[in-house]
Amino acid sequence: MLLIVAVITNAKAQAGLAINSAFTKYGEMKGCKMTTLYDGHLKGYELKVYRSLTYKKYGEEINALLAKDRAKAKKIREIVSDGVIESGYYQMPSVKNGINRYILFHRENTERGVLIYIEGHLNPDDIMTLCKKQKTQD
Repeated sequence: MLLIVAVITNAKAQAGLAINSAFTKYGEMKGCKMTTLYDGHLKGYELKVYRSLTYKKYGEEINALLAKDRAKAKKIREIVSDGVIESGYYQMPSVKNGINRYILFHRENTERGVLIYIEGHLNPDDIMTLCKKQKTQD
């Protein structure tokens, strides 16, 4: 029964986002590592959904999905180096009850990177704080 609830929650969590297919298609592929957390805490923040995908190939496909979601983003923050987007986050339209949705990403090169989806009552400043905490701990 819990598995069914998790699948339904997962389907609703990323409804309407292109990156949903990245998690479903590449999440269990060789060279990828996926982490999923529902109704948990990360670095002191309460999250409804946290999903991360570390990939060693498939970068072009994932970048195309990010481009589709970028077009729908409410807020965009990116780091660009030599004309290439290296990392950033997109704040997507909220879902019910004011729950915010964010897509975070970092590209090591054209094929390798990390994709993160966060859903919860976080604001953009919380996302920046969370990213800074992660960077200082690496």
